[in-house]
Amino acid sequence: MSAAKSKTSKAASLGEGNVPSLVLRFAATTFAALLLNSVYSLTDALFVSWRVGENAMGGISLVFPFVVLQGAVSTAVGSGAASVVSRKLGQNNPKAAGEATQTARAVFYLSALVISVLGLLLLDPLLAFMGATPELYLPAKQYFTILLLGNVFSTGFSSIIRAEGNMLYGLLIWVIPITLNIGLDALFILAFDWGIQGSAAATVLSQFVSAMMSVLFFRKFSVQDFKKVRPHLKTMGEILAVGVPSLVQMGSLSLATLVLNRILSETGGTAGVNAFAYISKILTVAVLPFTAVAQAVAPIAGYSFGAGNPKRVLKTFRFGLFLSFVYALLAFALLRIAPTAFLKLFTNNTGVLETGTAGLRVIAVSLLFMPLPLLAASVFQAQGKKLWAMILYGASALLLLPIALLFAEFFGMSGVWWAYVFSNAAATLLAVGKLAFMKRKTV
Repeated sequence: MSAAKSKTSKAASLGEGNVPSLVLRFAATTFAALLLNSVYSLTDALFVSWRVGENAMGGISLVFPFVVLQGAVSTAVGSGAASVVSRKLGQNNPKAAGEATQTARAVFYLSALVISVLGLLLLDPLLAFMGATPELYLPAKQYFTILLLGNVFSTGFSSIIRAEGNMLYGLLIWVIPITLNIGLDALFILAFDWGIQGSAAATVLSQFVSAMMSVLFFRKFSVQDFKKVRPHLKTMGEILAVGVPSLVQMGSLSLATLVLNRILSETGGTAGVNAFAYISKILTVAVLPFTAVAQAVAPIAGYSFGAGNPKRVLKTFRFGLFLSFVYALLAFALLRIAPTAFLKLFTNNTGVLETGTAGLRVIAVSLLFMPLPLLAASVFQAQGKKLWAMILYGASALLLLPIALLFAEFFGMSGVWWAYVFSNAAATLLAVGKLAFMKRKTV
């Protein structure tokens, strides 16, 4: 088989292959990449906690809302373009797909440059707004500065690569940079003793490698047609419109994390922020399978929708939901049974362990409510149904803010943990209502 036919067959399998097999294979590949990323994140946290100290870990946690926000921009642009690309390939229009990718790249690099410039100019006010205590200010500033300087390399457009059905390269663009990041963390933090600045430098260098791998893919391996293709304003509007749900999802998460850090710094001081830093790391790993299934479902649903096959879209959604709920039950049980064991990977501080254990037990309940709105939003976005994708992606994080503020007023830190449960439960009820309404309309 020629290289061109091989590329085309990968895209065509999205509309012809066995749905459970495709979802499982794509989810496994995506999960492997996400898991490796989380292993890097946990390794980085362990290196920083053990070698540099808990305040350094707290400083990283304070900057985390920016990391999420920049991730929201890259995800919004990438997922918006991926939705367009998968549908255009389903319509057998590789040139229109290439135009979407080129436009997405232009939008991302320009936005990343603007964010970096503004971030560096407003560095001190931003850190104060994030709730930096005197102990956390210096490590947060050191980490933030380096991330801003390398911000333009913070995506490899893996979602667009997956939209072509090329899951292997979509995996490699995560595996190679993250493996490098882990090695550089060990070198910079443990061997060179560069502290938190070494952690940030390792992150930026690995992001650079990912960005260069995306350039290689689009030049050599892509099924899209890039000949005489340039960024287009109309395509930009379509990408941003479809990508807004991802921006709302992660942008609201960034805002929620920022507010939670401020609440915890006021109610628990530095110790409260440090406890939340560890809890958030564990929670990030716990939700990985949900994200993997959602990302696996999206290109199949988008291609099938573009090819005019709604029954295949529904079948893909149902199977993805089944997988996610089975995992949610297992994760819930594990975090309820042994929360302290997970926290002890990072710290032996009695106060942090006590606070974190109580928080993790409660937050475990929220895992049961996460799959439905996430899967529904992913399928809506893949189909280009922007409004409800945006609503369902952002519902839990946006509801978390007022609920956390209210509950913290009456229940202190424990109110923050319960706010996670109530906000995710409300998002699930919203998704159930929307899907029930859609089913009634089609009957």
